[in-house]
Amino acid sequence: MISMAKGEHATKIGIAIRTARKRRGLVQRNIAQQLGIDVAAVGMWETGRNLPSPENLLRAAEFLRVDPSALMRGDLVYQDDEALADAEVVSDGFVPDLGPMDIQMLGVTYGGDDGDFTFNGTVAGFVRRPQGIATLKNVWATHVLGDSMVPKFDPGDVIYCGGREPVPGDCIVIELYPDNEGESTKAYVKLLKRRTAKEIITEQYNPKKEIIYDRYRVKNLWRVIPWKELLGF
Repeated sequence: MISMAKGEHATKIGIAIRTARKRRGLVQRNIAQQLGIDVAAVGMWETGRNLPSPENLLRAAEFLRVDPSALMRGDLVYQDDEALADAEVVSDGFVPDLGPMDIQMLGVTYGGDDGDFTFNGTVAGFVRRPQGIATLKNVWATHVLGDSMVPKFDPGDVIYCGGREPVPGDCIVIELYPDNEGESTKAYVKLLKRRTAKEIITEQYNPKKEIIYDRYRVKNLWRVIPWKELLGF
């Protein structure tokens, strides 16, 4: 029971930190540099897998210009309204109902220079089902490893995939058939722009460019479920 309460508290604080960071137009690296810690540590906070120390939480609150007492509770109270970006955000003070931990977290490894990641064929664990997808079937989650979609997604972010068929304007995970039998499949997180009979045209943010995939090389195409939808907005 204590472990469950701690996990829910970490999740609430992580959502608050991520929301404030996004609204300030920052990436995880900015917080890490300010606090003198690894980017991976910030990712652990934001996904609720670890709680920041009291000192780091206070310093993070100061950097993000939010009320530290509220942040300790997992709430958000901004100390000013300057430079608040329009983004997929949680309303100030809102914390979603936490569902069961029944969403499979698929294991991934770095994909090298030409791939965001590869699926390693394992289930790394389970993550909580947000209230917005309480009844949605065939949903899975994974970690973003590459930085091609910063600032939309940072390395270490958890993304949920599934639901309806992707349409232009959706972020997607695109998995390609391997070049040779027995090799791992490479996967990419991108923004879907359009499709033709032979091509899937996508875009990435970092560096910003258009990337075209041969439709016949695509093994799977999944929609990344937006943050607002996960929270039931």
